[in-house]
Amino acid sequence: MPSTRPAAPQLRVSWLLLVVVGLVLAGIVVLAPSVGLLLEQRRDIAALEAQVAAQQANVESLEEQQARWDDPAYIEAQARDRLFFVYPGETSFVLLDDRTTLETAAAEVPSATLEEPEGDWAAAAASSFVIAGLTDAGPASFGLPAEIGEPQ
Repeated sequence: MPSTRPAAPQLRVSWLLLVVVGLVLAGIVVLAPSVGLLLEQRRDIAALEAQVAAQQANVESLEEQQARWDDPAYIEAQARDRLFFVYPGETSFVLLDDRTTLETAAAEVPSATLEEPEGDWAAAAASSFVIAGLTDAGPASFGLPAEIGEPQ
């Protein structure tokens, strides 16, 4: 008796399917750098648009400040406040709050203890003087530029 079991479907790979898959893969490989470049340019454009918006806000702020300076009352208030201008016959008083300077000055006083230096600076200076006098090397060997007329 023949078997009644249906036959398993077989996957048939044709040359046309392989060519189409190859073309799709080649397209992905060719287009991937362009897509990456496009995404990078979109990020740059977004950053530049944000920078333009910030600059526009700054320009608007400066325009508002310029409009205030067109008002004579504002100019008078600024002259009185910043430059201590007064009208003839007026007396100006300036109050100084010196309590804060005394408080900060007391906090910044260094300690009265003496500290021993780590190295002997006099011996280091003397040895440097002796070494500089006894060497025949020019300044270029020490990393300094040689003078124009000096032989190398």
